[in-house]
Amino acid sequence: MSAEGKIEQPVLVTGATGFIGSRVVYKLLQNGIPVKVLALPDEATPSEWTEKVEIVRGSISDSHAVEEAAKGAKTIIHLVAIVTDWGDEKKYWEFTVEGSRLIFEQAVKNKARVVLASSIVVYGDKIYSQSCPEETAYGKTFGPYSRTKQAQEKLAWDYYKNKGMRLTVVRPANVYGPRSGPWLHDVINVLKSGSPGLISGGNMNAGLAYVDNVADILILAASTENTIGRAYNASDGMDVTWKQYFTDIADMIGVKNPKSIPRPLAAFGAYLLEGIFKLFSIQKRPPITREALNLVGSDNRIPIDRVKNELGYTPQVSYAEGLKKIKEYIDKELK
Repeated sequence: MSAEGKIEQPVLVTGATGFIGSRVVYKLLQNGIPVKVLALPDEATPSEWTEKVEIVRGSISDSHAVEEAAKGAKTIIHLVAIVTDWGDEKKYWEFTVEGSRLIFEQAVKNKARVVLASSIVVYGDKIYSQSCPEETAYGKTFGPYSRTKQAQEKLAWDYYKNKGMRLTVVRPANVYGPRSGPWLHDVINVLKSGSPGLISGGNMNAGLAYVDNVADILILAASTENTIGRAYNASDGMDVTWKQYFTDIADMIGVKNPKSIPRPLAAFGAYLLEGIFKLFSIQKRPPITREALNLVGSDNRIPIDRVKNELGYTPQVSYAEGLKKIKEYIDKELK
């Protein structure tokens, strides 16, 4: 990725200890780029950061911590968000939306550029019904995650249009790889439980994006002025189906092939269970949510022509390599 040297430095990475953020930091450090991170007071950080990364402690919802973290940063790669598909919606608004507002305020004040890690969930119900190139309008959302990611992105565009914030939006698809919560740990739990993980046979495109490939796109997007005011899908552009992916993970962990459930039954179940869990204030995640169903029950058609044509991007990590890295992780961490 030759463009990395053109990033305005230093770079602040929010959500830096997370699944995608940690890979972004790793790649920036590999290229000798000075990095700042905002980490929670009690959050563990990798030992290799000690001498290379400036760590500011505090929450994304604390204006003083955000101001301190943003001080001097010329580029902000903003990844902080609550990424689960079930939880207390107030927290999602506090961190994903209002935390972003604090970041955007500092970016405007300091004339820093922002690369926002959004998500394909902003397309909402359109993921099920159509191909979703970047100009697709926002669709109907299904839960706190998609609602607040959509609100976060709308807020970012508002700062771009009305406050002069230099913004690029990257919309990762279904990001898999070692440490992935939704697309590895949750998949393993479903497969081990013997519950149905696939919808209507699972022969639809999974819209997968390997974590390092997404990190590459975020850094590429930050490396040129031409991306300002643009949105980019971040996907691997493969034809791997949900059935293939779930079956490959099942093989790795030595369990039976994934079971399937018809979509109408899954949709009814998700609707019913969400209602029951809300009624009784059950904190645990329901076995199926409408948010998850919108992705696992859809043919994820997420074109990446724009990132290829405008940024010369090609995915560096293939599906076979991605699975190899997942297997290594499972053998080391989960057995």
